[in-house]
Amino acid sequence: MPLELGMFAVMDYLWDTLEKTADGKHINYTIYDVDLLWKMGFVDTEQFPLDEWKQVFEPYRQSDGTFLLDKNAFFALDKYRYKGEIHIPFDAMKINEGLYTDEGLQELIDQSIAPSSSLTKENLKAYFDTLKETYRTPEGYIKIAKEAKRQIRDMIDRNPSPLRNLELLFDQSIAKGEDQKMEERIEGTEAEYATARAALEASSFAATPTTKTEAAAKGLKGLEKARKKEAAVVAKDEGVHLKKIRRSRKGMRG
Repeated sequence: MPLELGMFAVMDYLWDTLEKTADGKHINYTIYDVDLLWKMGFVDTEQFPLDEWKQVFEPYRQSDGTFLLDKNAFFALDKYRYKGEIHIPFDAMKINEGLYTDEGLQELIDQSIAPSSSLTKENLKAYFDTLKETYRTPEGYIKIAKEAKRQIRDMIDRNPSPLRNLELLFDQSIAKGEDQKMEERIEGTEAEYATARAALEASSFAATPTTKTEAAAKGLKGLEKARKKEAAVVAKDEGVHLKKIRRSRKGMRG
């Protein structure tokens, strides 16, 4: 089954691990933190545009421009959190080489490339209109070979979507063996598994990211202290054994 973030409780873990103010009852965010939470995939960006996400914090604005959230305000952010599937990051260099019809290439764009790119529909269309004409054959097909794939890869790297940034963070975390470490620590009970997995989800926002997202991830000051530790939260959702979880390859992504 695919990995879905909605399966795991994470706000309790984050509240327990994030750095608090001196009174121990508030979390302080800067506008940069707010922006980065959106850009790095913490927010369901399809439902909540950046401007709408920023407005959520306005009631908590302080005189110095920062935002001060108590526990109730912090937990209310769960409404905006991305809880969908986490895919294996799309790798443009693994696109099948050959001749594509316009319809066939559009299917690849819709299923795999568009979700990975932050370009607007208009800009993405303009980009591929140019690419199609560059590699169109006399017969009317589009020839996709290594150079075309490199151009698509570079375009995505320059313009990653928030969801892609989140996928890259998870991918790096898993590449470091975090899933295996979690599995070794779990005795088999559903509550213990869900708790440990919530810790992994939270720590993914604080882990050192790949080169593509390193600069942005460093801006997540509000999450940089969310590291794996023994959590005391009991998940409300039914637990699922780690071995049954796989990141989805839905469509052509990954």
